[in-house]
Amino acid sequence: MIGGIEKGCELVEVFAHAEDGSRNTLSEISRLSAIVEPNHFFGCYAYATQSGVYSFEQRMGDQFWDAVATRWLLGIDYGRTQPEALRRLSGKPNSEIRIHDGTWIIGRNGFIPRRDFHPKAAILSNLEGGRAAVVVGSGNFSSNGLHRSIEAGSSLHMDSEAAQTENIGQFRQVMEDLWETASPLNEVLTEYDENWQEEFSWASKADEVDVDGTPIFWIEAGYVTQNRGPDRPGNQIDFPRGMNRFFGFNAPDNQPLNSVIGEVRMQTAVGDAITRNLRLGNNSMEKMSLPIPETHGFDNYDGKILVFERDGTAFNLYALENEDFSAAFGSKIANVQSMGSGRQYGIVIT
Repeated sequence: MIGGIEKGCELVEVFAHAEDGSRNTLSEISRLSAIVEPNHFFGCYAYATQSGVYSFEQRMGDQFWDAVATRWLLGIDYGRTQPEALRRLSGKPNSEIRIHDGTWIIGRNGFIPRRDFHPKAAILSNLEGGRAAVVVGSGNFSSNGLHRSIEAGSSLHMDSEAAQTENIGQFRQVMEDLWETASPLNEVLTEYDENWQEEFSWASKADEVDVDGTPIFWIEAGYVTQNRGPDRPGNQIDFPRGMNRFFGFNAPDNQPLNSVIGEVRMQTAVGDAITRNLRLGNNSMEKMSLPIPETHGFDNYDGKILVFERDGTAFNLYALENEDFSAAFGSKIANVQSMGSGRQYGIVIT
């Protein structure tokens, strides 16, 4: 659903994420970037996740980071922002991050803010040409918020400084004032990460239990190798050795490298069920190719928690953001273990 309202040389467009191919927050940012040709980007978001950073990277391309100075005013309220997402963003060329009320929030149990920071907005500016655009809406800086969930938003394109002052002057000034008082990332990231791991590490909350069979199990995907090329999300996941038992296999300790352990049938909410080989790779990790994201209802797997639910002879597959996984299963997880990379995995007690 798209609506347009002419206002002099500006065009306000109202859009809704609805179906695959419809306009969304990320496609609007990309579209307006081509029009404005920005040399400055100011993103103000309540929280950021690894999946959101990956989605933005994939859509905007490497040339964006080289040509555009980016500022990110982000929130860490309730620990919804992942520390790894902050590291990834801060490692980009010409990127600067500040955290709203960061030095106060990092010392609070549960990262409870004194006042919620809740904007979802981006300003793209061509400082020399006087052009600018704004994209605001309900979507946060996660892959769901940027282009997968059902969200609503609007965009505004302006061709002069006068139009900017008239249309977004107050909004931009508020964001700039918040930027000036926000905490530089390097002053809060280390402590935030340490406290976040203590607060939200699944291992700190899970008991060891004896379970007869494992109907539901999960693993953190982390950043997935782009095995399908730089312009498409990856779908090959590494499991720790021995995880084949969760799928009902019993691979011997002397399983040959680069050999098939067994076949796994997976079902998703979108697309047909597929069967993939679970194999032992040359690096002694178990590997499997997941369903192609864009044909099976996922935007990407990066930064998500993959949940496998046994359903007869197949497994239902879900890819959830941290907070969604926590809401659905956080009180039921057990037998949590960590891989050498820090990725965690475990089971869900049913």
